[in-house]
Amino acid sequence: MLDLEHLEKAQRLSLTMQVEMSLKSALIVGALKPGARLITKEIANKLGTSITPVREALLRLVSAGALHATPAQAFLVPEISLERYHEVTLLRKRLETMAVAVACQHMSPGRLDELHKLADRFHEAMREGDVPRALHANRQFRFTLYGYAQMPTLLALIEQLWVRIGPCFNCLYELIDNIPDGSYHYEALLAALAKRDATASEKEIDKLIDEATSLILSRYRE
Repeated sequence: MLDLEHLEKAQRLSLTMQVEMSLKSALIVGALKPGARLITKEIANKLGTSITPVREALLRLVSAGALHATPAQAFLVPEISLERYHEVTLLRKRLETMAVAVACQHMSPGRLDELHKLADRFHEAMREGDVPRALHANRQFRFTLYGYAQMPTLLALIEQLWVRIGPCFNCLYELIDNIPDGSYHYEALLAALAKRDATASEKEIDKLIDEATSLILSRYRE
């Protein structure tokens, strides 16, 4: 006999996880800027779901440190201090270089072809000044690469850091015209991956993080 209560709970949990994934994606690509107030009902309407899974997803993100809850039961995207930004960046550099080094060991022609396709999408979006598409393409490239390390715990930790730092990327929507043409390209990283050169791949990821950081820090200095 079906346990309807258990089934309903499982369905709600699944829906909550879907909502959480949507919110994480929005945070990672800077669609939600620091200080933004999240309205449960508005999110539910936009995602076409009820309020309950949205609220549960928001509370899960509060527990993960990605959002703040106020006494008035509002949810806010936290402001990110310069100190916190540097802390998260330091952790990212350690974890992401580790991921790319391990991914080198599992690189194959098929995987390299997939990375080239994803990199092309990113470079095209950057050339066209399409920030939302560029940020989505960048995320897909990076997490596909890190996924090749076949270390799900490491991948989850990297995602958690991107969720926390992602709102800072919102400033790139205004800074796109100030990004030098020769910066933030993946050709050198792809060449290192093709050779399975872990050391060179680590250096390229480190360099890419530094390039993005220099852009974002220019906004902090304003």
